[in-house]
Amino acid sequence: MATVNSVQAPEAPKQLPSPSHEVIVVLEEVHLPVSQVDTSPRTHEIISYRSISRPDEIRARVQCASILIATQAFITADSLGDAPYLKCVITPTSGTNHIDLDECKRRGIRVARCAGSTSPAVAEHALSLYFAARRRTVMLHNDIQTRDKNGDNAWTREGSVAYKMRMANEQPPCSVGEEVVGIIGHGHIGKRLEALCSGLGMEVLISERKSGAAPARDAIEPKTERTPFREVIGKATVLFICCISTVETQNMINAAEIRALRPETVIINVSRANVVNTREVIRALRERRISGAAVDVYELEPASKEEHSAYLAENTKDLNLTFSPHVGYFSTKTVVTMKSMVRERIRSFLDGNFEKFEV
Repeated sequence: MATVNSVQAPEAPKQLPSPSHEVIVVLEEVHLPVSQVDTSPRTHEIISYRSISRPDEIRARVQCASILIATQAFITADSLGDAPYLKCVITPTSGTNHIDLDECKRRGIRVARCAGSTSPAVAEHALSLYFAARRRTVMLHNDIQTRDKNGDNAWTREGSVAYKMRMANEQPPCSVGEEVVGIIGHGHIGKRLEALCSGLGMEVLISERKSGAAPARDAIEPKTERTPFREVIGKATVLFICCISTVETQNMINAAEIRALRPETVIINVSRANVVNTREVIRALRERRISGAAVDVYELEPASKEEHSAYLAENTKDLNLTFSPHVGYFSTKTVVTMKSMVRERIRSFLDGNFEKFEV
């Protein structure tokens, strides 16, 4: 068994892929172990690695794969190399921003995602990040734990540290009944967040796309009442970012949008880091133009320092920032759902049913 800091060497399959045999390679078993797959009447074997993320490491391990399971690993021309047997890439997640769809299409590789697989857990995690950011839970925890040479912390020295919970406008924190929630991205996660926030008594605004274009699914689903994007930006005291990362959504929340936010606003990003201009968020926090931010996603992952995300710079420790390490998806229900959907996508691929495939 590989240790946390080691990388498993490439494993040779017992048999190379053929019309009667599939080799399924799982790059990140740490996120989702895959087993009990039905490839009948073909035989199959599964080669699993704990966590493979560097392009050269991926390349060395996919050359024998006919089916590849990639949760967060970047699948590009560089990381694929020749990959002569590869016919199908499946991500257990809702997004495909880590997979070069054009390159896969050029090679004739089918790509499938598992939309909705993480929605209950991610929505709940986003809500937990909201409470932590609004109530400054992490900062208060650290204050209690930090003692001087006399054994005193900020509370015992000052008598109260409630003032540290004030928002950027110097008012006490909003209660849920005072919040105006803006949800950007009304897919599975956004819909679940809408239900949770409405149940708590929050006013909820569902944002239109920034471009104003109507989502394609509105033609086949009951139409949701949406609020113009700029109106949501101007009214929200809580901004949940839960859209997928596309060319259209990259840097969607940029300097102009952040300048238009209310001082009470806390930003919660459970989407992808490139949807929000991280440095502009830091600038707004430092200038006390917004009240907080909480994120579960980073420009480079795993993340530990500034070169991975500007949020992790040494000079941000005094800001109201709350972090979690891209674990919003993790729950019993999510793992069960992901496994079921991955098995179903494999079966669909082998049956020639590409209805749920992106490419």
